[in-house]
Amino acid sequence: MGNDGADACTAEAAAGARPVVTVCDDGIESTGGHGGDGSLETGGDGTSGLPEPVGNPDERGLGGSGAVSMNCKDGENGAYGADAERAAGAVGDGLLGVDGWVGVRGEGGRRGGVGQGGGGGGGGKGRGPRNACPTGGPQGRAAGGSGGSGGCGGKGGEGGSYGGASIGIVALQGSDLTVDASTVLGAKGGDGGVGGTGQWGGLGGWPSHGGHAPANGAAHGCGGGGGGNGGRGGDAGGGLGGHSLGIGSVGASVAILQNATVLPGQAGTGGLGGNARPENPVGQGRNGTAQFWYRFDAPAPEPPR
Repeated sequence: MGNDGADACTAEAAAGARPVVTVCDDGIESTGGHGGDGSLETGGDGTSGLPEPVGNPDERGLGGSGAVSMNCKDGENGAYGADAERAAGAVGDGLLGVDGWVGVRGEGGRRGGVGQGGGGGGGGKGRGPRNACPTGGPQGRAAGGSGGSGGCGGKGGEGGSYGGASIGIVALQGSDLTVDASTVLGAKGGDGGVGGTGQWGGLGGWPSHGGHAPANGAAHGCGGGGGGNGGRGGDAGGGLGGHSLGIGSVGASVAILQNATVLPGQAGTGGLGGNARPENPVGQGRNGTAQFWYRFDAPAPEPPR
């Protein structure tokens, strides 16, 4: 939460409350606004919270004005961090190699936006006999409180994994294969995994209080605004459905003679995006492929060491 403003008559110069900072684990910071200084003639303005909000939210973390002809004003609450959207589902065919078929995971969810810090409260002013501090003591006037810092954005969900593939015959680089007088049947491919759910964002810091003064009205300092909550992390995309292939090859020579039967089974269904209903395709992984023979792209060669 923000720091409270100094009371009147507790210091020679009542500086506004210092900002508070939240540092998220990705290095992003949220800072509450500085409280306004207390003064005899004119209270200082509070500063706005950071980071600056995106778009045009209802609350923008503006600093409160200091007391002049009117009383000071409280700092405004900080804007909430933006919620991250659902990530994309898995696309592509995967790779076939000595370790078998390796599919494609759904895209991981992105982190939610950090909440903006609240604005600092304006400082009070205090000239006049009703607001006078005791003779011989500190003469500083009531200062404004600083804004609370905003909450960190929630982490995104983990991408859904891919379903297992059913491949009757695997022919790898350099193979020379003839299928003769045989029946080769692919079974059902596994369904892709559902994308993970994003975290809720962290809560913003509470508002602060302005400093007190001997008399009411313009002599008091004003409080800082509360920090905005962090945005919700994005739900992840679903994983690729598993293939069902009679033959899967990569860089191989394959011949299928007339008295051979090579058929696929049923491909797996792509996984749903996180928090998505079956009728909502956003973030769903692609379905697997069902073919009697599928030629995979050869993986790129490793660079020389």
